[in-house]
Amino acid sequence: MRTLAATLALLGLMAMGGPARADEPPPAPEHTIDTGAMAERGEFGPAITLEHIEIVGNHTTSRQVILRVLPFAIGDRMAAGDPRLRKARFKVLSLGFFRDVTMSMRRGSAHGQVVIIIGVEERGTVVLNRLWFGSSSIAPWWVGADLSERNLLGTGLSIGGGLVYASHDEVLGSRDQWAGEARLGIPSLCGGPWSLAFALAAVRGSEAYRKSGASSQSDAEHYLAFPYRRTTARASASYDITALARVSFGGRGELIDAELPVAPTRVLPDGRSVPVALHLEPGRSQVLSGFASYDRDSRADPLLPHSGSRLTIAAEVSGVFLGSSYDFASLVARYERWWPLRLPRHALGVRVSGGLILGDAPRFDWIHIADVNRMLAPRAQGLLVSTNAPLQALGTAPEKATEGELGGAASVEYVYRLFDRKHSRIYAGDLFVGAGLWGLADSAGVRTRDRALWDSLPIDLFLDAGLRIDTDIGVFELTVANTLGRVPR
Repeated sequence: MRTLAATLALLGLMAMGGPARADEPPPAPEHTIDTGAMAERGEFGPAITLEHIEIVGNHTTSRQVILRVLPFAIGDRMAAGDPRLRKARFKVLSLGFFRDVTMSMRRGSAHGQVVIIIGVEERGTVVLNRLWFGSSSIAPWWVGADLSERNLLGTGLSIGGGLVYASHDEVLGSRDQWAGEARLGIPSLCGGPWSLAFALAAVRGSEAYRKSGASSQSDAEHYLAFPYRRTTARASASYDITALARVSFGGRGELIDAELPVAPTRVLPDGRSVPVALHLEPGRSQVLSGFASYDRDSRADPLLPHSGSRLTIAAEVSGVFLGSSYDFASLVARYERWWPLRLPRHALGVRVSGGLILGDAPRFDWIHIADVNRMLAPRAQGLLVSTNAPLQALGTAPEKATEGELGGAASVEYVYRLFDRKHSRIYAGDLFVGAGLWGLADSAGVRTRDRALWDSLPIDLFLDAGLRIDTDIGVFELTVANTLGRVPR
């Protein structure tokens, strides 16, 4: 970045026409710039005026889509080392439409004017976001996919959707399940920093809950299930506060129709019978909530990162004052940081995430064990498709919650860039190995403890290793954890 800034400053000096001859009076300045203010903003170099912005390589993407995300416009006056010039590349990359973005500058047609040249290398915009498939003791098979078109007809509009289907096994009360979602995104509304997003989802499921046995026993005979339906609508607006950060605000409306069992219980391994809390209102209920989030991403490559960081924080509030059947609040935060090592192609990363649920949240808003333990199968579009038990490696609490109000994970990951092809449909590949700790607890488990502290801790270890491949249609992960989550155990 320092090299780029120095180059831009030098070209800006050239655009000014060079120093005046000794026998000529100095030209009158076209405009003045407060050098003190420039220093405070981190700007340096001569004053320039953007005469034109030239875009090269956008064969399918509209020129306006790129122009409206730039932090400057034709006619702007700035210093040649203005930070906006350095941040513009990341802003264009953040669109997700391009494999690479380059920036350069040349002299304009008049004294003090320059032309900014933005070169883009387009990538496929039809993306396979998720691919669901596998088998478990409660679902003999499940299959589904989620696709997006991130740049519809070159307009910058994004549309997407997903569909998943899961068969049922011998769990009493279960049935075949399906779920679907449709999405629409409108980036840079009217060319400004605002964007809009809308989503509509429908679920026809059957939720399994444990009726007997220890948490390590995942056979279908230890579970019962109840049927339910969910219909959810979301709308949000986002504002780009800087080239790398944005805030979002929105709302959710959800209708739930659940046929709950009367007084469900579980028989513990010692023979005691305890009630089971399903965390849903019987019959029809609704969730009405508002949410807000903050996202800052400085990773040079958000798909296979080797440098930079990302921080996301999201909060949601629901209550009877909004017309909801549930009073709750949630807070979720994630942070990752990557450092390139001295050896070429090598990098080290740290990931930390955590969530907190306060109040009476519906079952589907609780933190699921697969949200913090990547060695287990996550919910597929909201459907519970697996009850596999987690790895018991540390000798901590043997009875670990599968849903909780407090959860998180922390991991360290080493990556090695196996290949990097700029002009291919398979762009790059990373080998990686990682390990970390995860934890999940509900309020009842936090309040009571009948054994030593270590034996009661709801934490354990997870491991993962494999290959990540960045392709024209998305990122594919061939990993140990991914495989373990898709097979019955």
